[in-house]
Amino acid sequence: MTFTSENKRNKSRLLCFLCSPVGLLRLSSILLVGLMVGHMSAYPWSTHGIQETQLVDSMKTLQFEFMGEHSSYWSLYFGWGLWMGVSLMTLAIILWLLADLARVAPRRVGVITAVISASCLIGAYLSLRFFYIPPVLFYSVICVMLLTVAVQLLTRDELLPGV
Repeated sequence: MTFTSENKRNKSRLLCFLCSPVGLLRLSSILLVGLMVGHMSAYPWSTHGIQETQLVDSMKTLQFEFMGEHSSYWSLYFGWGLWMGVSLMTLAIILWLLADLARVAPRRVGVITAVISASCLIGAYLSLRFFYIPPVLFYSVICVMLLTVAVQLLTRDELLPGV
């Protein structure tokens, strides 16, 4: 056996892994971490111009009452932005852990993955409608990968060791 044939075999194994449900779940998890990093890097501390600074200042000072609670628009905006980052990271961790469960309960993981894929489709649409192209691309790729996982797992007749 030559070094080249071993190299080809290793590349083939890697490609098979990356196309497997486990590999696709792990890649989706990594992309969600990237999405979270991108989301958190857009945090409003990076305001540049005078108009942006004035807008943030007015959001901080404008108070309102909702259901008996006092708040500012800044509190809602800031808190929701942080919560979104936490949620994206939580989802990334869940997908990473689901990769281990795909071998044990493929149909259940397939259903969960299909639900998360649908959620990512909605995330792609909302990002296209209200935000920017990078999250559209991230959500779209994650959606397709998770849909592929769901189809692979839900159409499996029996548990295979290499899931």
